Amino acid sequence: MESARPNRRRKIATVLLAGCLVVGAVAGLSQGMTSCSGPDEAADAPKARPLTAVEAGKLADVRLHNYEDQRATISGVVAGKDPDGKPKDVRFAGWIDWRRSLLYVRTAERKGMPGLLIQAMPGIIAIRAEDTPSATAEPPTEPPTGSWRVRPLGLPVPEKPDPLDGLIAVLLQLGSANADDPDLLRDLQTQWLRSDTVDGTPVEVLLGPAVIPTQKIASTTSPSTSAGPSTRPDTSSSASASASATRKPGLNPTGVKPPTPTAKTPTAKTQSAQAPSASPSPDPRSLLAHGGPVGYWVDGTARVRRMEALLSDGIRARVDFDRTRRPELTAVAAFGGGVVNPRRVTAAEAKALSVMRTRTRAARGGQFTVNLPLPPARMIFVDGWLDWRGGVAYALAHDLDDDARNVLVHAGRTTVAMRASTDKQPPLPAPRGKWERRSWNDLGVRVPATELDVLLHEALSVGLSGRDDPKELAKSAYRLRLDELKGRPVAVFEIHTAADAASPPGAALMRYWVDPTGVVRRLEIRTPLGFAQLDIDFSKPLPTLPARV
Repeated sequence: MESARPNRRRKIATVLLAGCLVVGAVAGLSQGMTSCSGPDEAADAPKARPLTAVEAGKLADVRLHNYEDQRATISGVVAGKDPDGKPKDVRFAGWIDWRRSLLYVRTAERKGMPGLLIQAMPGIIAIRAEDTPSATAEPPTEPPTGSWRVRPLGLPVPEKPDPLDGLIAVLLQLGSANADDPDLLRDLQTQWLRSDTVDGTPVEVLLGPAVIPTQKIASTTSPSTSAGPSTRPDTSSSASASASATRKPGLNPTGVKPPTPTAKTPTAKTQSAQAPSASPSPDPRSLLAHGGPVGYWVDGTARVRRMEALLSDGIRARVDFDRTRRPELTAVAAFGGGVVNPRRVTAAEAKALSVMRTRTRAARGGQFTVNLPLPPARMIFVDGWLDWRGGVAYALAHDLDDDARNVLVHAGRTTVAMRASTDKQPPLPAPRGKWERRSWNDLGVRVPATELDVLLHEALSVGLSGRDDPKELAKSAYRLRLDELKGRPVAVFEIHTAADAASPPGAALMRYWVDPTGVVRRLEIRTPLGFAQLDIDFSKPLPTLPARV
């Protein structure tokens, strides 16, 4: 059977962010969430102006410094109103790792709603409701296992994307291994807004794009888009009504939306020229064309201390960054767990892997479970038994969102079969009739192979008799890390096959968690939503499984 190809490293397309931060943001930035300035103070506010070369250089270094610092503590608030016009704020705290593109936060409890644990990587988000109130604002350093639900970032829930998704998308792309080009930033309608302080540290409040440009903007014949750095358009005129009707503000992971203010965020006059004309296509030099305007509070070392954004109509967000506490983050299992440092296996490890199948087969089998997230936001939980000597896997796949889609699964040496089921656990003996069978040889060739198909096929294969060639394993196998599974030490390996030829070390389709005796305890497979796990428990007696159905 051909294995499904691994889910390659995710790429954050500009389209993920473009459009999330839009027009109404500018006016919002003048009425910041923490602003308490009166009319006289507003009148005395400094006039916004284009960035100088030095200021553009600082903004261009922000993402590089984030990447160099690697991690930061983040805290903030998403502020909005409920249908009755009452304040509805969501406060959060946690950490972000820009090198790993991993965010981990906890939201504070709200009336009638538990706190949420949230992890996110480019394109995907995992959410878990907390069982008990937390004594701390930040999440536990080691994320709890189980009950995580995974979905694409920006998935409508239920009718439109969660505004928080857009904020997360912006935060994750705020790190880069290279400095950005200050000339490209000055080519946009970026602005200096004012001097300010954050926790006593002097900062400059700069209005920049959510999506930093990486190549020069193509010139156009349109008078409204032809202004270059030396002929920057006037940004003091008020936004037109037609512009507001054309595009609504909001952070949207299929686009990205604008920033909002705090103490004294961008003033209403600062970005009014960002408003598009009657045409739905914005000026390519406007911030709107690059995800929308974002307020960046940048200190003297070119590090961002605060960021503000307008996520959607009436929903604003502020995020503060603290670099004094930067713990290493552990990703949830659906995101691959701990940090991997791939290296080729040693001669001793290759020899141990060569007898992995023999050692695993000698364990005979056991009870297994699978946690499998499926697009768009489904979660499949599988429980059953594996018998390596009999060459059989028999289980019940539960759809946690719809019991009507539950199925019994029987996998043997030559076929895999499924049957609709209303049972709570796989019945023994297995029911007769109504099974739909497919040959292993047809899966991935004549009919598509699902992630569950691949996992079950591999689970049966790791218990086949015979040894593998340690010399070949020395060329194809990598040790990713040492870990622990249910209190037992394990080493996590990957073995590259022909399907992984284009995959760099650490990115193969399958991972093998092997205990010190050489027995496989967990299999992992890459999916469109991260990773799925098949765990094997040898502590319970193995029943007699049906050889065929």
